[in-house]
Amino acid sequence: MNRTACAGRSLDWLLIPGAVLGIVAAVTPWLSFRDNRLAAGQPVGLTDAAGPALSALILLVWIVCCALVFVRPGRRVDALLGSIGAAMLSLTLVAAGLGASHLVDGAPATARVSLGPGTWLSLAAAYIVLHAARSRLAIRPVLRFVVAAAGPIVILLMGMAGGFDDLSLMREYANTEQRFLTEIARHILLATSGVIIGATIAVPLGILATRSKRVERPVFAVTSAFETVPSLALFGLLMAPLTALSYAFPVLRDIGIRGVGAAPALIALVIYSLLPIVHNTYAGLRQIDPATLDAARGMGMSRSQVVWRVEFPLAAPVVGAG
Repeated sequence: MNRTACAGRSLDWLLIPGAVLGIVAAVTPWLSFRDNRLAAGQPVGLTDAAGPALSALILLVWIVCCALVFVRPGRRVDALLGSIGAAMLSLTLVAAGLGASHLVDGAPATARVSLGPGTWLSLAAAYIVLHAARSRLAIRPVLRFVVAAAGPIVILLMGMAGGFDDLSLMREYANTEQRFLTEIARHILLATSGVIIGATIAVPLGILATRSKRVERPVFAVTSAFETVPSLALFGLLMAPLTALSYAFPVLRDIGIRGVGAAPALIALVIYSLLPIVHNTYAGLRQIDPATLDAARGMGMSRSQVVWRVEFPLAAPVVGAG
């Protein structure tokens, strides 16, 4: 009982800065208005952005949150604090969206409204309060889920309804939507390909490393050395040979292998994926009980059958974590 009470009181030290940060956010510039992308931003306060009513509500909620911090922890208090955190996630972005719409109304098409420090501070404060409340509600899964999901759901619905369309981020997205989606697809393809190729190389190396000390040492030495190379340096090292290959063999250039572009990025992803996959493959195979392997051999399984039917399935969770 005493431990629970102490744990509840210790969380107040997380709630206090969250509540105070929320009050500070309410009096900090909420948005930044620019006549165009290159112009210097003009700070816009919460009252000017969202109006006096919503501004007063946001400030009042943070004051209530600050007062609740000093109330004895309990189920109702924790649920209320969690609700405040979730509500402030929504109210913060609602105020930003409404403020952006108000500021761009009648402004030139080049005008841009971006989130100011007050918005970011308010979001950070809301997350702090929400996290602390969810920690207290850890033994109540239903309340924990409701508290955590309410804010993001409201934000998602408002975004789908166009509530954030006048913010500069959404305007830029609207202008480059097709390219953005194309680049996202390329990124996913590149990352997935890197992991698949890396696993194709690293898993056999991990298996070989468990079979021979002569293989284990150089495999871990080389893959560990790869991890020490900074990514920018690795790209620089790859540019010259890939460029030379693309000029020596035009067919490589035709399929996209050049000194810059997807080819060096893919090679870098493969190189950086080797160590974690090799390490986890090695660790997963090493943790298998030798008696299990003896039983498999006693059943007449060949070496390859032992690897793929016994060892690899047992090691798969650890390998997958790599």
